[in-house]
Amino acid sequence: MTADPALAAQLRRCAVHDQELAKVPSKTAQDVDRWMQVAADNERFLWDVLHAHGWPGHALVGEQGSADAALIAQHASRDRKLQRFALGCLIEAVDAGDADPAHVAYLTDRIHLHAKVPLRYGTQYTRNEHGQYRPLPVEDPDTLDERRRGLGLERLDIFESRLREVSGRTDILEERP
Repeated sequence: MTADPALAAQLRRCAVHDQELAKVPSKTAQDVDRWMQVAADNERFLWDVLHAHGWPGHALVGEQGSADAALIAQHASRDRKLQRFALGCLIEAVDAGDADPAHVAYLTDRIHLHAKVPLRYGTQYTRNEHGQYRPLPVEDPDTLDERRRGLGLERLDIFESRLREVSGRTDILEERP
């Protein structure tokens, strides 16, 4: 049971709206402008939530609400300060047992992606000209699966196997260098 169902519902609306716009195929300039406006609105909303409550954890908004907040933080790519502040709040919530550690991996990697440094957990990909996902560089690849396991993520080969299965394409991933 969530302590603040209205906040959980608002987080859900923000995340769903973001995802609806993200999935629009062949985005026009107007689509991108709408998506950026939604992202900016979501960023302002998440700042307010973090200042009022700290990380919206499981006790406050349930697992889905906390996951929705993590998605909003990851997609706050125009507000890097928000991403870093949210990561600190999220780590505190994870340490208190009130948030999913996997969200730390995704947000950390998103921050690394924008900083143009190797990823820590291998959670982010880009696409090549053929529409295949291309793995991005990771720090210390030999210990990647150990780091992933530490935050509750599956081994990278298992994740990539599931990605192929879900996509229905065997060629979804570009070969690793």
